[in-house]
Amino acid sequence: MGKYDYRGAIHLHSTYSDGHGEIPEIMSCANDVGLDFVLLTDHDCVKAADEGLEKWHDSSLLIVGSEITPRNNHLLAFGNGKLKGLATLKDKAPQAYIDAVNKGGWHSFIAHPDHLGTKRFNVESYKWEAWDADRFTGISIWDLMTDWQGQLDGDDVTVEAYTNFQDWLKGPSAESLKRWDTMNQTRKVVGIGEIDNHKSTKEFNGEQLVAFPYDVAFRTVTNHVLLKNSLSPKPEEAKKQILNALAEGSSYVSFDWWDDPTEFSFEIEEGDRCASSGESLELREKAEVIVSLPAEADIKVVCNGETLWEGEGDEAIVPAEQ
Repeated sequence: MGKYDYRGAIHLHSTYSDGHGEIPEIMSCANDVGLDFVLLTDHDCVKAADEGLEKWHDSSLLIVGSEITPRNNHLLAFGNGKLKGLATLKDKAPQAYIDAVNKGGWHSFIAHPDHLGTKRFNVESYKWEAWDADRFTGISIWDLMTDWQGQLDGDDVTVEAYTNFQDWLKGPSAESLKRWDTMNQTRKVVGIGEIDNHKSTKEFNGEQLVAFPYDVAFRTVTNHVLLKNSLSPKPEEAKKQILNALAEGSSYVSFDWWDDPTEFSFEIEEGDRCASSGESLELREKAEVIVSLPAEADIKVVCNGETLWEGEGDEAIVPAEQ
C-alpha cells in the first residue's frame, strides 16, 4: 500500500459561489484541523484558481475544482489546466457534461446521489437521477449534508441535532453502498466522501445556528489518499499526486471525528505479491484479504453484495479464491 497517508476534504463552497467563507478563513480552518488538502467545488466556476489561490496555504493545499449544477444530477469535476466551457456545462445532458470533463482530461464524481433535502429548512432534493449515464470516475458514497439533513424532519429532533450532530448521523446509506458495489462488478468506480459544506446559517426554534462551520465539517467525512512518495512542495505536482490517487481509488473514506484512522490498511496478498486500494492483482492460486485497523472495531468484508466475513477486532484475514 501507499507509504504516505494524506487526509483531505472534498466538496465545499466559498464566497465565490454560495458559501459563506472566504478562502483565507477556509484554509486557516484546514490548517487548524490538520488537513493536507482541500478540494474546493464552487458552482460552475474555478474563480479561486483564476485569482491565484490554488496553492499551498501553510500546511494545507487548496485544489480548485467545480460542481456542475443543473437542477439535478450534480457532478464534481477536478483536473489540471482549464476545462473548456465549464460555465455552460450545466445546460447540457448529464452524459454530455461527463464526456466533456473526460475530454478535458479531468475526473468526475457523482455528487450526493441520494440527497433528499429537508422540509424543516425548505431544502429540495438534489439527488442524481441519470443512472443511464456512464464513464464518470467515481461516486460519492457518503455525504455529510445528505446524512445530517435526512435526520432533521423527525418529530424527536432537538437542538442536539446541531450540538451533538455526530450522534444523529447514520453513516453511508445502504442504497448508496449497494449501488457502488454493483457498479464495481462491471468496472472500477471510485468511492469518495464529501461534506458539501457552505457554513450556512439556519434558524432552529428561534435560534440562529451555523450548519457546520468549516473547522467542524473538516473533522467529519474525510478522504485519505495513499501515496508511495511524499507530497511535493510544488503545488502543481502535489495536486497531480492527489488527483491521480483519487482517480485510481488509492484512497479510503473515514469519519475522523472521534479518532485518527491513518493506520487503516486494506490489502490482498498472494505470496510476495501485494495489491492495495486502487490496485489490482490477478490470482494465480489463493490469496488473502488483509484488513488492519488502528483500534478494535466491527469489520465486514463484502464481495459482490455478499458478506464474506464479519467480526470484531483490529485485523481480519480472509481467504480469496476468485
